[in-house]
Amino acid sequence: MREIRFAAFVMTYERPEVLLKTIHNLREQTFPPELILIVDNSISRKTEILLNKYHLSNLEYIRVGYNSGPAGASKIGLKKLTELGYDWIYWGDDDNPPRDTWVFQQMFQKIINLENTGTKIGIFGGKGGNLGKTGRISSLTNKELKDKEVVAVDMVPGGQTMLVNADVVKAGILPEEKLFFAFEDLDFCLKTKAGGFEIYVDAETWYKVRKSYNNIDDNYKYKGSSFGKKERLLRDYYSTRSLLFIFYNNKLYSAFLFQLLKNIVKSIVGFRYGMSYGRKNFKFQKNAMVDFFRNNYSFIEALH
Repeated sequence: MREIRFAAFVMTYERPEVLLKTIHNLREQTFPPELILIVDNSISRKTEILLNKYHLSNLEYIRVGYNSGPAGASKIGLKKLTELGYDWIYWGDDDNPPRDTWVFQQMFQKIINLENTGTKIGIFGGKGGNLGKTGRISSLTNKELKDKEVVAVDMVPGGQTMLVNADVVKAGILPEEKLFFAFEDLDFCLKTKAGGFEIYVDAETWYKVRKSYNNIDDNYKYKGSSFGKKERLLRDYYSTRSLLFIFYNNKLYSAFLFQLLKNIVKSIVGFRYGMSYGRKNFKFQKNAMVDFFRNNYSFIEALH
């Protein structure tokens, strides 16, 4: 494998013990990052104190001083590591390290193979999806993954071993920090593709993982929904606000209009899960749409 200057940033918020396990996982990789940058959104100093206790080598720490969310923390991480001269950057969460110790080594070999074909690759990940005209993000079917090493996609979600080419950052493409939380990774990927870069995922490994869970039907692809779950209402607020911003600002107007209509319908249909859920869901969805039109992207812990 040719020489690649590779670093990682890990975003964290008030989970020092979990963070230590993730740092250990990254350091145990067969192709480990030269430097691990911790971007700490915590309000307390628990994480800083614990890291100082262990005196870990090849680790740098940034305390943001406030909760900048995944959007703000990822922007800080990408900018800092690009300025330090690294070629590729791992975009990491404190609670979602790579599954196996050989992940980076295998992914970088596939990145090199792509580069050797003249592909201008900006992002490589473990899993990804494609964006439809209505704004729906669809996973890939087994048929789309089978017998392939890599597959081009529209986006790689955070938490799916996203590797970012520093050339993307040098081109002025960065996460939109005002989004705070939810789909900042989608926005970043859309801007990366608009900037002329390609996005690929490790189809071979993704398909092997599905086979290990006996998900072998050609048409199988993961589908999930959080609708109807009270504990997800605040996340749904951020998702609605972010998606409206992303579709509008990336000039995906059909997706924007569909999303707006979908949120209006969603605010009403929520009553099928009971009056308590319905009232809260209606308020969250209404506030998300109002805040988008008012250009209000402040951090909200709860809506009463």
